Amino acid sequence: MRGYSFRRVAQYARYHYTSQMKNYLSLFLVCVAFPALFGILSRDVFVAEGISTAIYTLGGLAFALRTTYAMRHRGTKVMECSLPVSNEERMTFMLLNLLFVFPLFVFVTAILGMVIVYPFTDYSIDIVPVLTSLLRESFLSWSLYVFVQLVMSVSLFLNIIAGRNLFVVYLGTFVGVMVFLGVMARVGVHLLMNLEPGYYVESYEFNDTIATVVYILMPVVFYALSYWALRRRQMKW
Repeated sequence: MRGYSFRRVAQYARYHYTSQMKNYLSLFLVCVAFPALFGILSRDVFVAEGISTAIYTLGGLAFALRTTYAMRHRGTKVMECSLPVSNEERMTFMLLNLLFVFPLFVFVTAILGMVIVYPFTDYSIDIVPVLTSLLRESFLSWSLYVFVQLVMSVSLFLNIIAGRNLFVVYLGTFVGVMVFLGVMARVGVHLLMNLEPGYYVESYEFNDTIATVVYILMPVVFYALSYWALRRRQMKW
């Protein structure tokens, strides 16, 4: 296939959303129903806000799975192989779907869930400031956005490299991350307990900047690994 075409990206996106409409619709209903259900049970619109934020934080796992579902499912992966779309164009769609569509998707479902809960709230409150707070504290928070992208980029990478048993890969990754965090925590405690009295880190701001840059680059690295894995193992599940 010659060249790169945004038109093919758009055509592939249309095919993807059409063929996966039921999967996205079920995810949409879940994202609306959970905040609405817990909000109505507690009669508190802020509970719905908290549930929506939790969905935004970790719901990318399910969205990444939906993004790669057609490539992994036995009944659709043959059709995926025959589509006139390159790896670059397919990866472009995946990035657009995860970088932009997912936050908008969850924000819309969050608004719907909170609007459903609002009439059942026990106390009198204006819904507009609540929605504004949700937008400012969650969906316009760059640090949370980077974390969400990190979750989705890792999930996308795992969905591409994993064999048939995706659950085992996720479980192994979770255990590995927990072990790594545990080891790093013990190392940090050991270093703090063995610092010389009067020791100060003079380059704190510099180190903080480095940590921020590394944090931002982590999703980029995993998206790059996802593209590499897509080229290496395309349709070999």
